[in-house]
Amino acid sequence: NWDIVAIQEPTIDNKGNTRATPDWHVVYPTQRFTHSKCSRAVMLVNKCLNTNSWRQLPFPSADIVVIQFSSVVSSLTIFNIY
Repeated sequence: NWDIVAIQEPTIDNKGNTRATPDWHVVYPTQRFTHSKCSRAVMLVNKCLNTNSWRQLPFPSADIVVIQFSSVVSSLTIFNIY
């Protein structure tokens, strides 16, 4: 079982979206709509993970996705950098 998938150069359709099964939250770069070029990095987060345990962190690039998992004890930050 996979809970997080980091994808680089995803297939992007004519609406600027990638495809994933309903089991995943697709996380795009926070600068996705402010840059004219297509994003070259996305992350998939399995929907079995509680959405209260993770969040996307803003980053000023259309090619970097950052998510952070938090618990009472610690946090883990994951970067997908193209």
